[in-house]
Amino acid sequence: MNQKVKITESVMKELGLDISPKNLKAFIRLWWQNPRQKNKGGYWLTPLGFEAFQKADIKSYRIAFENPIEIMENKFIIWLDNAIECPFYLNKKEIYVFGEKTAVQMMLFSGDLRLWHNIHNKNKRKTT
Repeated sequence: MNQKVKITESVMKELGLDISPKNLKAFIRLWWQNPRQKNKGGYWLTPLGFEAFQKADIKSYRIAFENPIEIMENKFIIWLDNAIECPFYLNKKEIYVFGEKTAVQMMLFSGDLRLWHNIHNKNKRKTT
């Protein structure tokens, strides 16, 4: 079973929602920016998904940006969606991540996602 499906089921269970196949499919479409099931990434939440995670009392970490993102470039958003390995919610002023390891890494770079992106890419190249 895909990780996104497992996460969605867990949140639905925590909220007391019926986990029928039809409901599961509907909530995946409502809660995730990219509802496709992928082997890696695809964990960017919609505003409704972020709200559901908060209602389910799932621990999140807020990382504010020193400088708000003026323009969210498609290439960068796609990269983030593939690189972040836990659910996250992004807007122009901040990012909320639902994974402690990712949150610590981002906090070390003071919320500078571009710098985090560059270092993350360098580390990935070293391990492959």
